Amino acid sequence: MARTIYHKDNPAIPKDPTFLDVGEATPRQRELHAAYINYGSAKKASAKLNINPTTFYRALKVVVKRAADHGWTENVDYTRHVMPGQIVSGISTYTENEDGDKVWIKTKREVENQKEAFRAFIEELTTEIVPAKPKVISKKNKYDNDIMPTIVIGDAHIGMKADGDSTRGRDFDIKIATTEIKDAIDSLVDLAPVTETALLVNVGDFMHSDNSRNTTTKGTSVDVDTRYEKIMRSAAHTLIYSINKMLTKFKKVEVCIARGNHDSDSAIGVQLCLECFYSKEPRVNIIKQRGFYHFITFGANLLGVHHGDKIRTEKLASIMPREMPKAWASTTHRAWLVGHFHHAMKKECDNGVTVETFGTLAPPDSWHAGQGFHSANTMTMIIFKREGGRLMTYTHEIEREYVEPDTEIM
Repeated sequence: MARTIYHKDNPAIPKDPTFLDVGEATPRQRELHAAYINYGSAKKASAKLNINPTTFYRALKVVVKRAADHGWTENVDYTRHVMPGQIVSGISTYTENEDGDKVWIKTKREVENQKEAFRAFIEELTTEIVPAKPKVISKKNKYDNDIMPTIVIGDAHIGMKADGDSTRGRDFDIKIATTEIKDAIDSLVDLAPVTETALLVNVGDFMHSDNSRNTTTKGTSVDVDTRYEKIMRSAAHTLIYSINKMLTKFKKVEVCIARGNHDSDSAIGVQLCLECFYSKEPRVNIIKQRGFYHFITFGANLLGVHHGDKIRTEKLASIMPREMPKAWASTTHRAWLVGHFHHAMKKECDNGVTVETFGTLAPPDSWHAGQGFHSANTMTMIIFKREGGRLMTYTHEIEREYVEPDTEIM
């Protein structure tokens, strides 16, 4: 049984509603706070709203922490001293010590446990999710069980901002990213045969940043188009669109989400949102996160999924038989599906394992363009045969824009 967090040592949720504005509360969080005030406690309010008490409490504590970051407390308000986009990391007070000397007393805000804060943020998001109703299976279709379409979404970088004038390419923002992914999914699913099962693989870096500081997981600053919350929501909605489109053609959809170097934590958050959304849909299986790589079998095929940033090609090939000895022995065709490099490449290793990297629909941002990195802007669907190997491959490619030279000398 899960431990409840309601005991005397937990800080109370503020009754003063001003923290909601400072902490940029969502409409749902404001609704929870109103219920808290109305019913007198988080436990009673969560019962009335049919929400897990721990989730209810944490959803509001996310706002309290965010307000505190910007200088708000119930007793002292420092928000007027903080510029927009900044947080309060500490307070300095000029006072007298016991000897009568003038001194500065400096305090520093306690560093939050990032994993706990992120978990609370995701739990707050999931309070708003209403599970999807199961979709009716068409009785007219004859579902082929001997082949499996596998759509691989390369590094999507949703939330990235790129200016074509500075990158010598095309403009890119969150709207363009999500639209192009949906168009590619529509195109590939329409081309696919009707089958019993299909696989959707996100090879990582689906989101461009991993936090509200607009950095990657390791802290590298990146150019973003909008707020982190909107990036998360857009990523989840885009995957939901993709899965729902696939449900129109396939009887069951398996979904594998890899953790990239840009979105290692956010990938877990989006996966949890999808798990909640499809919790009542037996035709969708969101494959659980187990570290940084996954293994999937289909007939005589053993597939590995990894972002590609942590393990080199040759080592990936050796990991497969070591980690999956039984699956290795019972299959004849083995392949890794990898992202990170933004290029479509395939290498067959000495032990017969094929390591394939996939292109991305996204153009390079300013830094990567400056380093000479570009891609063909593609998304791929592979049709695997149950007897082993591939039946065919489809590629959706965005037409490249013609870039004018800086000058034309006649």
